[in-house]
Amino acid sequence: MNDQRMIGHYRVIELLGTGAMGTVHIALDTFIERPVAIKSLRPELTQDPEFVSRFRAEAKSLARLNHPNIATLYSSLLDGSDLYMVMELVRGRPLDDVLRDRGKPLSVKQSLAIIAQAADGLSYAHEMGVIHRDIKPSNLMIGNDGRVKIMDFGIARVRGSARLTRAGTAVGTPLYMSPEQCRGGEGDERSDLYSLAIVLYEMLGGAPPFSGATEYDLIQAQIGAAPPPLVPRAIGVTPELESAIMTALAKKPEQRFPSVRAFSDAIGATAMRPDATTVVRNATHLIEAPQNEAEDNKSPTRAVDIAKSRIGALARSFKALHPAIQGASAVAAAAVLAAPIYFASTPSKPPGGSGLASNVTATSPGLEGDAGKLNAGAGEHESKAHAKTRAEVGDAEPTTQEQKYAQSEGSPGQENRQSPASAPKPPTAAAGNSDTSEKLNELRVAIKGDASSKIKASDFDFVANGVKVQLLPQAQSLAAAGVAEAQFVLGMLLVETPGHVDPEGAVEAFSKAANQNYPGAQANLGLVYQKKGLLKTGVDLSKARHWFDLAAENGDAKAQFWLACYYQYGWGGLTKDRRKALEQYEKAVAGNYASAKEALEIMTGAAKGASPCSK
Repeated sequence: MNDQRMIGHYRVIELLGTGAMGTVHIALDTFIERPVAIKSLRPELTQDPEFVSRFRAEAKSLARLNHPNIATLYSSLLDGSDLYMVMELVRGRPLDDVLRDRGKPLSVKQSLAIIAQAADGLSYAHEMGVIHRDIKPSNLMIGNDGRVKIMDFGIARVRGSARLTRAGTAVGTPLYMSPEQCRGGEGDERSDLYSLAIVLYEMLGGAPPFSGATEYDLIQAQIGAAPPPLVPRAIGVTPELESAIMTALAKKPEQRFPSVRAFSDAIGATAMRPDATTVVRNATHLIEAPQNEAEDNKSPTRAVDIAKSRIGALARSFKALHPAIQGASAVAAAAVLAAPIYFASTPSKPPGGSGLASNVTATSPGLEGDAGKLNAGAGEHESKAHAKTRAEVGDAEPTTQEQKYAQSEGSPGQENRQSPASAPKPPTAAAGNSDTSEKLNELRVAIKGDASSKIKASDFDFVANGVKVQLLPQAQSLAAAGVAEAQFVLGMLLVETPGHVDPEGAVEAFSKAANQNYPGAQANLGLVYQKKGLLKTGVDLSKARHWFDLAAENGDAKAQFWLACYYQYGWGGLTKDRRKALEQYEKAVAGNYASAKEALEIMTGAAKGASPCSK
């Protein structure tokens, strides 16, 4: 579609946005002089039955809906083989842009004002039999008038209709996807509720409740990890509000609220509905974050709130247990409560006798020994005795998300560490070795300035060559101990340190880390194999493609970009596949890989120039 072109009686004015499936233009309805948005399917995708079916399904879903909090479909058009949807033009910004530009959580009042509107629109859609299945901040538009609009019903499903995806295929966005969707299920109204609760959690807490080094880790966290508590770190969040959010985030659909409306009622959002647009006002108002909007969190009942929060978490954990286990747990708890009464009535032994020991040794948490899950700065908040104990037992890790939070509570920036499911499995050689953990910690600090997460290839961009030389012995020592992250670091140093460049040595180091499923090593191993003049054996695009494929599956954006190039141009023994190339470019764009957006625009004709794949 070209600017100023006529589509029926609509005059195209300008490009509004582009994606893997299609483009959106601003146009003018020449009959009634009304600006509209025209969404079109890419011409090359009109030959693909799957994409055409999804496009038509979105139009059918929207045709059933007419609500102030849902973008309205005016009409659909078929011009030859081209498909178009003429929709309401919503001027504003998506919520994900607002949260990113604001740089800190929204207030409770603002968050509930947004949720009140989204819940209203979503409840209406459910009443009409439409399930969205992809609720996330980028699909919630904050209008210039303060009205929230639900966008993009591209993978929505009408209740009772035939499914458009294969059984067992996950549909949605992993960061906001319900556990049942992660397992490949269809999902229902309660799946949308789960996603909406994650959006609210992110607005209040500053980040979604779950994260992962790879897409697989993220999905496992959605399925099995408990969300970290919001009290007291999220300003203004009460134990009652937290409890409602956690109920909506229950892993089993039947343990959530029965409807989005019930959730909205429970959190107090429904009562705000009449004033919601006034509270939101516009996206700029939310980004500016005036000082007087923050609720006071220095309440004298803070300790009480924390206690209520933790008790609520234990209660929810108990409810999630199998009924048989619940019964056994209740009996055990009753025994514990009855023990003091029993022993109080038992005659005491004479001094020096062999009575019951007064001290009971607590079961210690499992020893993870995972250098990749160090909690930076945790030692600053532990007692000296506790810190000593951790050193003696090999840096034992807490076993639950609640325990992880309790250790780091009050430490800025520590509240949203990866869930237990999100960290890579530890190398055997490092298990239980606190000295290895400390050395790896020091290596992270030397390269990236902190020890909070794994080292990435981009972290080497600002490291001076002299520092790289000094890091080599430490990296070699840790790599020899079998630490995957250190093997990756050694590989990077051997391709980036002047006077110490050793491509073959880098391949060996990368290979060891790659075989431990370290995505960064897999991606960079692919780069080594495809770079001319680096290896004595020459370029091997088949091997490069193999490692890009593995790293891409593990969520590495760089690998997704290069795998897209390979699909686009048929490199490494692959058959050219435009659809797969588009999918991989979109994933790389979502992962913020710099060259992916440019490559995607050039591939789709939205921009001109040499593809970054050739650089």
